Amino acid sequence: MRALAIFCCLFAVACATTSPHPRPPVAADANDRCVHGVACETCVKCHPELAAKFKAAGDWCPEHGVPESQCGICHPEVVVAPPAPPAGADVERLVEHGEDLPSLDARAVAGKVTVFDFYADWCGPCRRVDEHVFALLRARSDVAYRKLNIGSWDTPLTKHYLRDVPNLPYVIVYGKDGHRAGVMSGLDLAALDRAIAAAGAR
Repeated sequence: MRALAIFCCLFAVACATTSPHPRPPVAADANDRCVHGVACETCVKCHPELAAKFKAAGDWCPEHGVPESQCGICHPEVVVAPPAPPAGADVERLVEHGEDLPSLDARAVAGKVTVFDFYADWCGPCRRVDEHVFALLRARSDVAYRKLNIGSWDTPLTKHYLRDVPNLPYVIVYGKDGHRAGVMSGLDLAALDRAIAAAGAR
């Protein structure tokens, strides 16, 4: 009888301390934000397959179709807005959904350093490139920024330009003479600065 009483007490404690819902997914780095302003690793817009896990955990906003913890409409404080280009800057989106672009050469801006940024909405480090280049555009008018959204690793754009590229961000810089001057593969802002400096000298 005493053993049964101990078992019942332990069972009651276990029930009291066990959550009725599984935990929602948690990002390893909450500051690594995607284009939607939330942690890219757990963003349901970038990773729709995670929606079921958030729903099972009771973290869901049915009105807006995202987890409550990611709903910027109900909770604006949880979303960090993506960086915006400065007014009047030479910024253009060449590719929106991974479609192919036959040539970068034809898109290089004569007399300017042209920065071609291959990115994805789900790529957190790609936002760091935006922040860096936008700061540069505030100080310089001889730089053009061209953005190409790869969409995924299986799109025509990716197969054309990124076959041997292991990760994003990936940036190609053209000089004022219209010729390729340098590359940044992975988040290496110092390498990007060197490529832009070399391109500006042409």
